[in-house]
Order: sequence, then C-alpha cells, then structure tokens
Amino acid sequence: VRRYLLEELEEGDRVELNYAFVHVPGRVVRVVGKTLQIEVESEVAPGIRRFDVERVSEEMLELVHEPEDGEKIIITVVDEDRDSTPMGLL
Repeated sequence: VRRYLLEELEEGDRVELNYAFVHVPGRVVRVVGKTLQIEVESEVAPGIRRFDVERVSEEMLELVHEPEDGEKIIITVVDEDRDSTPMGLL
C-alpha cells in the first residue's frame, strides 16, 4: 500500500483512505516526499489535509483510487499477523 500511495496517485485523482477508525474521501492535491496532500470532501473536516504515508499505510484497511482517466481500483489490505477487527485496532 505504501508504494502504491507514493507511485500511483496523481494530482486530481479521487481517493478514499480507510484506516484505523478514519474514512477520508477526497482528491489528491500533491504527493511530496512521503506526504500525501488531499483536499478532503467532508462536511465535518473539509479542506486540504496532509497525511504521513508511512503512518497511514501501517493502519490501512482499504484504499479506493479513481484515477481521472481510468477505472476505480479498490485495494483491501489483508495482514494475517494483525487482528483487523475494530477491537484489534485499539
């Protein structure tokens, strides 16, 4: 997931990050170094937010990626060493 976030996301692509107990829908503004900037599409916390790719990818459950010129890609993270149930994330 880490490599995908850094190499495949492009400016303007729509994404949904689902990690830990967080759901972040939005559009990619930039990927700089290991920081992902997303314009969050949310009534609760709209605006441009920065995400540390290393930290987010460690807790990633699902990534939805809709390139501007392509089909929707859904990546579900399966880690047999991690209890991915909601209580296992606490």
